[in-house]
Amino acid sequence: MLKMIDGASDKAITIELIDGYMPEDEKKIEKLFEEKIAAGHKKVNLLVKIDKLNLSHSSWKAMWDDSMYALKHVRNCGRIALVGHSKTEEVLIKIDNMFFENNKKDQAEKYFDISDIDNAMGWINE
Repeated sequence: MLKMIDGASDKAITIELIDGYMPEDEKKIEKLFEEKIAAGHKKVNLLVKIDKLNLSHSSWKAMWDDSMYALKHVRNCGRIALVGHSKTEEVLIKIDNMFFENNKKDQAEKYFDISDIDNAMGWINE
């Protein structure tokens, strides 16, 4: 289930994924992303809080479609903050950054512990 989080700037989307990630959640994120682009934002920042996400309650098709959409629109992706509570998630973000070379100021992925969500929000709102 997708829940919006307050505090995003005009160029950012802030969401929390609770329990599972389903196709309707993926479509909602696509719609939000398209609205930001239509509003004139060349780069869209994203904060995703996943500390209550249960992968066993999620749709692999939704995750696949999400990945394909992101690859298709990579030029419009700005900063992506992943907020959770797992060292595995933190390592996966570092690997992803090395693989995709996402270390530019306006396009990067960064992991934040759930206790550091305020800094994550500040980072995507810069």
